[in-house]
Amino acid sequence: MAMLSGALTYDVLADCDLLIEAVFEDLELKKQVCAKLGSLAREGAVIATNTSTLDVDVLAQASGKPSAMVGMHFFSPANVMKLLEVVRGAKTDSAVLASVLDLAGRIGKVPVVSGVCYGFIGNRMAEVYMREAEFLLLEGATPAQIDGAIEAMGMAMGPCRMLDMAGVDVGAKTVIEWKKSGQGPRDPTYRAIVDELYKVGRHGQKAGAGYYEYDGRTPIPDPKVERLVRLLAERSGIEQRSNIEASEIVERLLYPLVNEGCKILEEGIAYRPGDIDVVWTFGYGFPKHTGGPMFWAETMGLSRIVERMRHYSEVRGNDYGYWTVSPLLEKAAASATSLAEHLPASQPLTSQDS
Repeated sequence: MAMLSGALTYDVLADCDLLIEAVFEDLELKKQVCAKLGSLAREGAVIATNTSTLDVDVLAQASGKPSAMVGMHFFSPANVMKLLEVVRGAKTDSAVLASVLDLAGRIGKVPVVSGVCYGFIGNRMAEVYMREAEFLLLEGATPAQIDGAIEAMGMAMGPCRMLDMAGVDVGAKTVIEWKKSGQGPRDPTYRAIVDELYKVGRHGQKAGAGYYEYDGRTPIPDPKVERLVRLLAERSGIEQRSNIEASEIVERLLYPLVNEGCKILEEGIAYRPGDIDVVWTFGYGFPKHTGGPMFWAETMGLSRIVERMRHYSEVRGNDYGYWTVSPLLEKAAASATSLAEHLPASQPLTSQDS
């Protein structure tokens, strides 16, 4: 603590070796901050962004020093969580990447390199996970029912409790910024619940109310949330039902998550399935005894996941491509081989990277 000092001006950062911005998820604000950091950073300094979803290449361009820019996505709470997503931009210098990976080890973090896309590895997959959690709520499941089903299979925390802890306002703002970028979903019902909770001030555990009401840190089911969800379902023309079973909840949350992981591998955002498994076991509480979501999927049987994805496509419809099977997943399932055997050629690592 004695090594920490505070300041109200940027000029004190001019001699720093590493500058990390961590303002909230607003692209224009982050661009302004990155531009200031780029203008004063000394030669050889690393400029990093802690963004959890925004385009690192856009921020790197704003800094004026794109080769010095990298993503360092720490997970909350940063002093406890081991995972560090290191986001390699299009122009990130290899020496910058190597320096950050070395630093991660020295401060006790487990780094995983990701390419640039919305949400990188972890939050991009978490987005489909949360999407299905919200659709299940609209269809009649309760937050406690969803969290209970997913925690019973070994997850440290269900999606509703997880977002309440991270901040409903944080989750809502990432979706708002994604839609503002023009790249977000066109589905009017997409993440409607988190948006409504944000609007009415239910920002999660820190506000005493989110998907649950809170007595300290203890979540308590809240009938007001169930009423709010019913109104949203009626407004969206979604008929609620009472026959949602735990097995359906697990399938609908985890199978699209695995499918998204396969898309991430196809695009070269992650180098290998094991990197995704590290992200999810160290950053999201995926049960370590399963090996992580991609290893778990192969253990479960990839053909089973493909079959159930097609089942939900027929039952729920697929107007927005939510249930479209990744070609990588389809190939591996059809040939009964591992996902790794069907990966595209990866960008070669330099000696510094390795």
